[in-house]
Amino acid sequence: MAMSTMNTRTLLNSVTYGIAASVLVLAAGARAEQPERWSDLPQQLPTGRYITPTAVRGASQQPLHPGLPAYPDFVAGMAVRSQLSPDGKTLAVLCAGQNSLIKPDGTADVESSTQYIFIYDVRARHQASPKLTQVIKQTNSYVGLVFSPDGNTLYATGGRDDAVYAYEKNGGSWALARTIALGHANVGIGVGVSPNAAGLAISADGRTLVVANNYNDSISVIDTASGTVRYEHDLRPYFAGNEGKAGGVGGTFPFAVAIKGNATAYVSSDRDRKVDVIDISSTTGGRLIQRIQLDGNGLGMTLDESGSRLFVAQDNADQVAVIDTARNTVAARIDARAPLGLLAENRGRGPD
Repeated sequence: MAMSTMNTRTLLNSVTYGIAASVLVLAAGARAEQPERWSDLPQQLPTGRYITPTAVRGASQQPLHPGLPAYPDFVAGMAVRSQLSPDGKTLAVLCAGQNSLIKPDGTADVESSTQYIFIYDVRARHQASPKLTQVIKQTNSYVGLVFSPDGNTLYATGGRDDAVYAYEKNGGSWALARTIALGHANVGIGVGVSPNAAGLAISADGRTLVVANNYNDSISVIDTASGTVRYEHDLRPYFAGNEGKAGGVGGTFPFAVAIKGNATAYVSSDRDRKVDVIDISSTTGGRLIQRIQLDGNGLGMTLDESGSRLFVAQDNADQVAVIDTARNTVAARIDARAPLGLLAENRGRGPD
């Protein structure tokens, strides 16, 4: 039965990715204010910890209803990634949850037990309340979603499908135009481990896609014109193009990817608490530039508009690392814990 790649390795991260099954959008002009209502105050959970408000005032929330005729009340699980089109008019939201549905006779509804990409119109009049225009079914998914620079193609990774799906815009809708196989023959690293296509990024010129092969400790560098893999670069230290020696640490459980310009890929290595910097300018092979040490487990990443700063969300550190991409060093750390005194007994930090 089709479902997302949610085995042992992914379960380690599932809480961090966001278990929200809805779209949350802040209206223009919304701002943080002093709490005036009981619901705005920190709420204590049964565990003794506290949670702050779910949204700032001015936000709107929409459940992710895929509109399945046989399951009118079904809400898709785990909205793990959202992506705004380059022109700011279209919002895509990717799900990677356990969306397993059962027929009345007790058998699995395979056709409906998929993942989903929700497409929203967020042009000016829909900014405060996005308009759902299309729901795309995708057999499996994980955390990779990116628009091409011209906004005409939407790429999504297929998780255990070991593929990248390319959807092209045709008029007012999107349709699958190409499936790019990553070629791991259903074999990941470890006993009985399947591949898992994870994070995804595209170069500034739109000619190169880079995919993090989460369970193969590598990246695949794809030519978007031909829809083929140029090469796969193993991120571990003892492989060619890296340190070239055994016993080193790095490159395992790659999760997210960001590309600076057209030639430099940043890959968060979840298990190793590092960001691996790879030269992808060659059409035949990658080359390690540097490994950047983090305090926590690097997950999602994004570059600022200039490409001079890379922001890395870190699990088990409650912080965001700010990396100077000119020097490839951590220039600052943003503490993501609640302000001192907001939570009782300063219970604002998770376990290391």
